[in-house]
Amino acid sequence: MSEAIANCGGHITLLFSIHSDSEDLMQQGSRGAGFNVEAGAICRVSTKALEKGEDFSMSIAVFSDGVQIEDEDISFLYVDIFEEYLQRGLLDESLSYTIDVQLELPLSQGFGMSAAGLMACSTALCELHNLDIDAAHIAHLIERRNSSGLGDVLASTVGGVELRLEPGAPNPYGKAVSFVFDSEVILCWDSKAKRHTGTYIDDEKWKISISSAGEDAMSRLRIGDWKPSRWPELINEAQLFAEKSGMMEEESRVHLLRRVENKLPDGYAALLCMLGTSVCIIPKHAGEIPTSLTGSLEGIEYLRTWIS
Repeated sequence: MSEAIANCGGHITLLFSIHSDSEDLMQQGSRGAGFNVEAGAICRVSTKALEKGEDFSMSIAVFSDGVQIEDEDISFLYVDIFEEYLQRGLLDESLSYTIDVQLELPLSQGFGMSAAGLMACSTALCELHNLDIDAAHIAHLIERRNSSGLGDVLASTVGGVELRLEPGAPNPYGKAVSFVFDSEVILCWDSKAKRHTGTYIDDEKWKISISSAGEDAMSRLRIGDWKPSRWPELINEAQLFAEKSGMMEEESRVHLLRRVENKLPDGYAALLCMLGTSVCIIPKHAGEIPTSLTGSLEGIEYLRTWIS
């Protein structure tokens, strides 16, 4: 038996515009800004030789918070990426494959978990067979084929606090820049109110309102060098985007935001994570967040992690 293990952190989009009209999935994506986090997905791919009479096979198990996910739409993402590798002749049909995915953050909450899982799985398959291909390209292809995300894969390849200047898969399609910001963040969510990304990015009304607000923000953010001193500006633009895009019109999302805001001391901001019913608590200056702050979040689901 042989195996490979890979991980990829999650990604929080704070503002964006939708670019999904191209017939080439590799050129679809988003412009926007956000940040990558350490918490994400871990994928273990293992193989064993087939016994005489056994057929080529694969099995997939996806876990979130230690509980196996039975949602076929989630499992299909990994079936799709496995079959993409298979159709390209990149797998060994004399082996059986087992794919085990551990998600450290909830799905459909704006934490980029589909992209993180696909990136981890794609990277593990490449490492397992020592493949000389770009794992991110295949992850992006599957992400767009299933409308499970737009720019998370591109963002994950640059890390830190990123500005996605052009839509598409990583080099040579999309373009993104980033800066390092050594800071802890807290991610909060309402597990009773999930939002699948496709609900918005495939809806013409939402595409117009989101893209208008996103391009407005990007017209300012793309001017000048992208560096840590731009952090306060990003916070301000994210707040403006939430208002102008229509995201603040959804009651469950706003209810969570207000609950969190009411518990914050000076020096911190709460921003919506696009596109879940979720909020990120971020410091206005880099650093660790005191435990006294999380002590005030009783009744709210949350996880502490670091920008990575």
